[in-house]
Amino acid sequence: MKAMVLNDGRFTLESLPDPVPAAGQLLARPLVCGVCGSDLHARDHADHLCDLLQRAGFRGFMDPAQPVVMGHEFCCELIEPSGSFAAGQRIVGLPFLTGPQGIELIGYSNRYNGAFAEAMLLDAALCLPVPDHVPTDIAALAEPLSVAVHAVAESGADADCAFAVVGCGPVGLFIIARLKALGLGPVLAIEPNAARRAMAERMGADIILSPGDAAGPAWWTDLGLPIGMSDAMAVTTDQKRRSRAVVFECVGKPGMLMTLAKTCPTGATLVVVGNCMETDPIEPAFLLQKSLTLRFVFAYSPAEFGEAFTMIAANPDRLAPMVTGTVGLTELDSAFAALTGGDGSQVKLLVASA
Repeated sequence: MKAMVLNDGRFTLESLPDPVPAAGQLLARPLVCGVCGSDLHARDHADHLCDLLQRAGFRGFMDPAQPVVMGHEFCCELIEPSGSFAAGQRIVGLPFLTGPQGIELIGYSNRYNGAFAEAMLLDAALCLPVPDHVPTDIAALAEPLSVAVHAVAESGADADCAFAVVGCGPVGLFIIARLKALGLGPVLAIEPNAARRAMAERMGADIILSPGDAAGPAWWTDLGLPIGMSDAMAVTTDQKRRSRAVVFECVGKPGMLMTLAKTCPTGATLVVVGNCMETDPIEPAFLLQKSLTLRFVFAYSPAEFGEAFTMIAANPDRLAPMVTGTVGLTELDSAFAALTGGDGSQVKLLVASA
């Protein structure tokens, strides 16, 4: 089979042996696969990413000195029938397989190739069939949407909360879509890029602002959730239109945690989804005085992946604007370049294996 192989920071089209399924595994042909922000970082800073994951105890993560075939946001077509799955059936699945060292992440494994290839292996127990009414491109959004499903679930969000999503890249946009699909809000989106502010509106954000806009503090105060301690202590019960603020940090840059701690309402929950790869000092006493809750979230469970796909199947059109382009397998470098150096108009670029 042909595959785009990452080796020493460069992609090359290579011929690899066809994968052979073991018991409980499916042999599938990737149809499309999204490019993830983690893919961008892995290409350019593989040593840093791998050191981080290995220090965190992920034994099955890739060795950056060895070749890897990336791609973990996929929709596939079965090459061979297996159990209840028929040949030619479209499927989505969690990007995990069990190897000699335990769980391995497909797309970041030297043992199991990801979806930037003509064939791959999947765990049959972690796959779901794609209904006929769901387009292949939209089905491939199940994996990144699962990250948003997990983040919202871990935030403790309910109908008595007001929300802010800071950073409207793909993760932030999926969180907005998830909140609105659950009927939650109001939702404030904060994003410097005009194209992504427009996409936040399409995903359902109630108010969209640039960072530092003076309308932000006024919006919180109008909800009875002031930013300052004295103002918060003076608010009466009947002035509070929402009981708590939930702020999703989807930027992942140094300084963001303290910036949000200073600008969010007292008593807020800060949910950290952005993947900051640098040391980032915070002032714990400041967060303590404002009674802030800091919650870091990562990945998702199989049940949350199922919830994400249920949301997609219920209304495929909701997320359709997120797919902003498709390239061929040999154009992978151009997709990465568009996402790292573009004007922000590209949100979710898909790579087609055929």
